[in-house]
Amino acid sequence: MLDLAFARRQYLVRLSDGPAQLRDLVDEFEHSRSTVNRAIRALEEGGLVERRTDGYETTYAGRVLLDTVDEAFAVAETVEASDGVLNELPSSPRNHRFFADAEVVTIAETSPAAVLSRLRRVAEAADRFRGASIAANDEQFVSTLYHRTVVEESLELSFVLTEPVADYLAVESPERARSVVEAGVDVRIVPDLPFAWYLSTVDGRTTAYLAIHGDRGNFLGYAANDDPDAVEWLADLFEAQRDRGTSLAAYYRSNDGDALGL
Repeated sequence: MLDLAFARRQYLVRLSDGPAQLRDLVDEFEHSRSTVNRAIRALEEGGLVERRTDGYETTYAGRVLLDTVDEAFAVAETVEASDGVLNELPSSPRNHRFFADAEVVTIAETSPAAVLSRLRRVAEAADRFRGASIAANDEQFVSTLYHRTVVEESLELSFVLTEPVADYLAVESPERARSVVEAGVDVRIVPDLPFAWYLSTVDGRTTAYLAIHGDRGNFLGYAANDDPDAVEWLADLFEAQRDRGTSLAAYYRSNDGDALGL
């Protein structure tokens, strides 16, 4: 059935827009009448189109399969554009639908500086920003978030960090780490994360960014999608990780409290 929907997709697309007679399809597609007859007969036998008084039209089952085919095409285009970096993501948890119509930006196709600059602009424009990091981020990106949250107090920020990242910040930027704790920024610490992601909200509209890292934590690129289902997936995952985390203040007090003056 799925093979049939793939093979006859153009007919399903046309007939989902409204009914058409066989002669109309012959004229529109410039196919022979026998070709059109075979296609419609196969779709009708499969229950994907039906004949009505004003012509053939896609059935509900046909529209469902058409949506499935279109989604598969969209995912395939994203995978093709990813230059193989999606293979760096863990197999679980996974959500292939996130990649339907997603924008993929990789450092293999775009310079690392340009990719990181894009993410900094995302942080600069956001009204609300939620993130989950498995590696130390670009310094300018971190500085932007820090300045807008702690200094300007113009950004609503929530973050989940792995323990190694929290430890790295305490060693490399102790004053900044102490300021984040003292400002009461919502940062939670967890032992591990499956991957890194961000949720940036601007004027009430949220875009999800799935960051892609290599096995040594090196940044390879990201996939962005503002589809509500894509956003909901990562928003739910963020809340689940946040709920299991320890506050940054509690984590540092139990580990590096003296070094940070907490």
